[in-house]
Amino acid sequence: MQRSAGLGLADADLASPWLAWAEHLAHRLVETRGWERNIRFAVNRALALVLTGYVEGDVIRHTEIFALLRALDLPAGHTVTVLDEMGICEDESEPSSERWLAERLEGLAPGIRWEAERWTRVLRDGGPRSLPRREGTAWLYLNRVGPALLEWSNLYDHLREVTRNDVLTYIRTLHGHQRHDQLVALRSLFTCAKRNGLIFRNPTSRIKVGQYEYAVLQPLVPEQVDRLVATAATPATRLILAFVAVHAARSPRSPAACSTTSTSATVG
Repeated sequence: MQRSAGLGLADADLASPWLAWAEHLAHRLVETRGWERNIRFAVNRALALVLTGYVEGDVIRHTEIFALLRALDLPAGHTVTVLDEMGICEDESEPSSERWLAERLEGLAPGIRWEAERWTRVLRDGGPRSLPRREGTAWLYLNRVGPALLEWSNLYDHLREVTRNDVLTYIRTLHGHQRHDQLVALRSLFTCAKRNGLIFRNPTSRIKVGQYEYAVLQPLVPEQVDRLVATAATPATRLILAFVAVHAARSPRSPAACSTTSTSATVG
């Protein structure tokens, strides 16, 4: 059903039974969602406009009415909410989150792709036995398991074919926080698959996540100290360098080679 951009409020059919139903739903939404009084009136005007000429079986597309309502300074989002309640509105635009999900799952074997997508949606939306997490957490976890799933997609069609040895072989190439983060995400994926009966055994079980492996701090050699002092050309940078040197000197276990004597002389 096409709507003309030249259609104005004066042309609206105020006697339409569809409009009466829409206004009833809008009034209910005002009460349940706390829409302000001016929003209610604006939504009623928008509904009168977009439902003029509507007959049963028509579909009102979001893209057809969005520009029209915005041009008249009417609330498109609230209006679409009412039309959705009526079941007569179709939003043909794909949400950005869905595009992102499709891109991240690209290249996976069909079975692994379906299982990973189901897990990601459970993380984001929750399930019968799990609470939803923040959307950013779901995307982060999917990013972390992506490399492993791509590698296994070259060998297998489903997650149930992945073995404990496959997991150990993969994480052997990882170190520090990468190993920790990816193993935590993989454990979440396989735990969800096991809970939903998609795999028979969890290949990540009894694999220790471990702790972060932090690099050992090394003392600065004299040449590095000289370069730092030479680059401290302004009073502000010299002051920062002095603070760093003093902080290092305060730690009895820190083998700071940065001499506070030479630095202090430079600052002074």
